[in-house]
Amino acid sequence: MATMDLQFLTRKGCVNTPAMKASLELALARLGRRREFSIIDADSLPESDPRRSYGTPTVLLNGGDLFGKPRPATAAGLT
Repeated sequence: MATMDLQFLTRKGCVNTPAMKASLELALARLGRRREFSIIDADSLPESDPRRSYGTPTVLLNGGDLFGKPRPATAAGLT
């Protein structure tokens, strides 16, 4: 199987995080994959990090949004 870099972006108080995290874990189990992914607090990322522009929760697979949202060119609010 090809390697996957999974990142789970969330932030404190995100009401959808528990359900999305449970769904991700279930999907990985059904695929026979290890339930290994990084959990990243989007608010702890540097202001210049483009991942801050994603809503939460978001699952990134090899750096791109699992559901196909385009990668942000810059962090939200930066030009």
